[in-house]
Amino acid sequence: MNSSNVSSVMLTYIDRYDHGVASARRRFYDDQAIQLLKSPEIGASHLEAFYIYFCAFGVGMTQPVDGWIRQAGEACIAVGQPKLGKALIGHAKAEADHHLLMIEDLGRLCQRRKGAGRAAPTAEHMLALDWPESVHRYRRMHEVVIAGSAPYAQIAIENEIEMLSVELGPDLLNNASALLGSDFVTELSFLTEHVELDAGHTKFNRRQMAAFLEAQDSNGTATKTVDALVTAGTEALDAYRAFLSDCVAMSGAADAGSCEGWE
Repeated sequence: MNSSNVSSVMLTYIDRYDHGVASARRRFYDDQAIQLLKSPEIGASHLEAFYIYFCAFGVGMTQPVDGWIRQAGEACIAVGQPKLGKALIGHAKAEADHHLLMIEDLGRLCQRRKGAGRAAPTAEHMLALDWPESVHRYRRMHEVVIAGSAPYAQIAIENEIEMLSVELGPDLLNNASALLGSDFVTELSFLTEHVELDAGHTKFNRRQMAAFLEAQDSNGTATKTVDALVTAGTEALDAYRAFLSDCVAMSGAADAGSCEGWE
């Protein structure tokens, strides 16, 4: 197969993937909670409280990430996909300990709010809260993919979630800066770092998917592979959308004085 044909195949299957996840992407960006996070209508105090919940519950979403990616890579090797498997294992190292940024951000955000005289929890209180179902859903999703027949679908999860940092992240930071000041944005180290880092990660994910689909086309399994990637990418977006919606709802209740531990 010459290079022009390879490019055509890669684009064809990548386009099929993009078409397959298009409705999930629309659901995500059309969600009222996501729209509110980008709007001044959320109000400064509610947005500040949102980031406290985002960091606290985000620890449960983020701490296992490097392990998930590494395990998915090992599973890919076990099912005869060594190239993608090794690439995932290498990528896992870049995701280690990112949850520590969230813990640090959480502590600073709680202290900032308390110092301004607004009702605020302690970081310890927030980290001890039970996770909402959306966090458990997100964790189960990874575990199901890793243990299933298509562990390579982890690359679709990475693609969709890291793309959110690139496409949604700047809007979130801009709204936070407008409502709470540029000094507040400096407290969001997890988000600011991922807006920068995930541009490169998204390109990596895209290249890996394209090369993987090219290889599957050569043995006639590309269509089945695209379907598995679409299923995983769709669930990743829907689960993360539910997580952000939960954080918006819970932070709204806390900001209104309806949650214990905010004193």
